[in-house]
Amino acid sequence: MDIIQGHDKSRITPEFQAVILAGTGTNLAPLTRNYLRGRTIEETVPKALLPIGNKPMISFPLAWLDAAGIVEVLIICPASHRQAISHFIHSSSDIGSLHCTFQTIDDDDEAIGTADVLRSFAGQIQTDFILLPCDFIPPPSLSLSKLLNTYRMDTDQPQLAALLYEKGEVGKDGPSPLAIGMCLKTNTLSYIPSGEGRDDLELRMSLMWHSPTVRFTTRYLDSHVYIMRHTVLALLAERTDISSVKEELVPWLCRTQYRTSSRRKYGSILNPRKNPQALALIHTTTRTRPRTTAAKNDESEEEEDGLSAVKRGLGLGTGGLGFSSIPPSMPSSPPPNPRLNMARRGSTAGVEKQKPLPKLRCTYVTHALEDGVATRANTVKSYFDANRLALHDGSYVPAAHVPQQSSQPHDILIDPKAQISTDSIIGASTRIGERTSVKKSVIGSHCIIGKGVKISGCIIMDHTVIKDGCKLDNSIFSRHMVVNEKCTVKDCEAATGVILAAGGDFKGEKFEQYEFDDEDGFD
Repeated sequence: MDIIQGHDKSRITPEFQAVILAGTGTNLAPLTRNYLRGRTIEETVPKALLPIGNKPMISFPLAWLDAAGIVEVLIICPASHRQAISHFIHSSSDIGSLHCTFQTIDDDDEAIGTADVLRSFAGQIQTDFILLPCDFIPPPSLSLSKLLNTYRMDTDQPQLAALLYEKGEVGKDGPSPLAIGMCLKTNTLSYIPSGEGRDDLELRMSLMWHSPTVRFTTRYLDSHVYIMRHTVLALLAERTDISSVKEELVPWLCRTQYRTSSRRKYGSILNPRKNPQALALIHTTTRTRPRTTAAKNDESEEEEDGLSAVKRGLGLGTGGLGFSSIPPSMPSSPPPNPRLNMARRGSTAGVEKQKPLPKLRCTYVTHALEDGVATRANTVKSYFDANRLALHDGSYVPAAHVPQQSSQPHDILIDPKAQISTDSIIGASTRIGERTSVKKSVIGSHCIIGKGVKISGCIIMDHTVIKDGCKLDNSIFSRHMVVNEKCTVKDCEAATGVILAAGGDFKGEKFEQYEFDDEDGFD
């Protein structure tokens, strides 16, 4: 089913089309677990709508695309997530002039890979396209135009342009090192391993022959943001065994640059040869137009009559020195030489064998850490880090999300005796009781925080209730949670709708299911 959001405009075919993959968020469990509303109605928790600095995650790549002038956006998500994501985009004022189309995949099809998804919806992609995940959070200093211009200005017309970003401090739960081979002289992406966290490198001599100055480094991470030529979709139609973009397609494209057999077999698909004069022939003013059969017959008769007149004037008729007067014994051309013809045929065959193979190319753009921290919120830890970035850099979130202590009527819900640090974000219509302190935390909208609560380094999502006397530290609380009186929670992660019993002491736990108690609930 197609759902179109945004402005419907009649326009020429755009230069690029964006494809955003919004998956189920398995690596973000328990934050993406479904929950029962009213204990009877099961509702989904789309990964794309998890808040970062009180903004839905997908709003970051959408704003990034809009700033670069991209208009056409295809969003592919699970069928159960479409309605919620569509509602957000339809009601959001931040999408600008984006024209969003939705396609859905079956929730139960867990074996489908990202390349399979592209193959399934290739008919919806009409141009070269930008492929990106919904969880990529670019810093304000990183413009998508930098990657687009690198792709545009490359005279070799690359099949792939990848965005690599420099990683910051990586803890034990951070992303694994990724050995990337790149040629700084030609700006060629020569090697990306099939899968992350591998301790070995599988290199071929053909790579060293093709790129003798290739440099291997673990300094960068793959953002999974790619610009791909439209012909890559034709390759996926041919290579149905490729299922994953990052683990199979991208490494294969890098290897094909220096593998002669692959270039010979798939080069015409990825880089089809075009007549360089085709455009000039279309617009030429001297090209002979096609003629009708009657016109050709009339012209041939006129030419024959004119030729007869010339022959008669020159005395080349049947009785003169015409062509018929040449004796049969005098051949008009020398007889063919069989050996010479065989030599010519052999020479032609040799030329055909030496015909150059289509050139394939993968390029890249790097983003330095000193220019701003880029990240992917695709794990619980990286999601936590992305929210901390939003706290340290106010430019990650709109000004409306940053608390203004003197503003009205937002402040009227915060008790004057409550202490809110300047590096915290408080959502709209959230009530905070007296003697409550909030430090380095993100609190969503429509939350109720009781009296004497201490919150430090936490993420509290919308519609959450924290009752009196609780102590919360370095934890994530999903929507519609209830934390009852005098709970102590540290280093925990809780799914949507979880209810914690009063007086509990929890440390390093993951709450994935309800803990119902007839006495628990909202006051």
